[in-house]
Amino acid sequence: MKGNGYASNATVQSALRAFTRFLKENYLIKDLRKVEQCHVKGFAEQLNDRYERGEISASTVQNYLSPVNVAMENARLDTKCRVEGVREAGLPTRTGIATQDQSATLNAHKNALQSVSERLGIQLNLQRELGLRLKESCLMDAKQALNQALTKQNVRIEQGTKGGRPREVPIHAYSQIEALQRAVMVQGNDSSLIPEHQTWAQYQSQVYRELTSQSLHCHQERHHFANAMYERLMGVKSPVQSGISHQSHHAYLASVLSISKSEAKVRDEQVRLCVAEALGHSRISITNNYLG
Repeated sequence: MKGNGYASNATVQSALRAFTRFLKENYLIKDLRKVEQCHVKGFAEQLNDRYERGEISASTVQNYLSPVNVAMENARLDTKCRVEGVREAGLPTRTGIATQDQSATLNAHKNALQSVSERLGIQLNLQRELGLRLKESCLMDAKQALNQALTKQNVRIEQGTKGGRPREVPIHAYSQIEALQRAVMVQGNDSSLIPEHQTWAQYQSQVYRELTSQSLHCHQERHHFANAMYERLMGVKSPVQSGISHQSHHAYLASVLSISKSEAKVRDEQVRLCVAEALGHSRISITNNYLG
């Protein structure tokens, strides 16, 4: 197979093995001609998960998706399954430091809500308001979460988390309560927000099909949450939203907040740790992919 200019032959073979295994395990697909773009997006989502867990580097993520795109073009003789890593799937740049804001704008969010199913719209709201991953927003018991939000001012996220690592997301705005109230209505008597007649893999595939025609992906809602939380706690927009480079942002913070550069660095690290924990991470470095 033609190389992609970045990955070695060994990496290409490893990427294709990972993709075929993903197709078999999640969709029971063994023939590449039966693959749709939603399946490639699902694979990209898995790569993003592995990156955020620290299993693979940002450059490896890109090197894994590129040969899959080439393989699908060769198998189908078209580009209908092609997925642009950063723009369409929210994958990190090769450096792991965001240089463009990936947050879903309010207009993009509202437009998506008008086009997708009510259930998916509810889940997009939860992702935006609570910083949830797609799987977390689907497996959540909204009734339990709403009760926690009202009585404890936080929501404990347990189902669908990375490595089963639970976390608590603070409740600070009524819009978060409203998102949970709407989710309770859609959930009804079910135990989660996945339709009772579907498996997670089936529903995930449906979600990606619904979002194919939209100008946003699920990770963009998480990017919005992360950047909004940073601004709320720091009092200044994130580097990527301020148009400031990662290397220059401590000096920028010091200037805007009228504090020393060393104090700006300490505050920035404290806020980034809060953001990382709310997103379900213990590594501050992961926030570079969201905040710049």
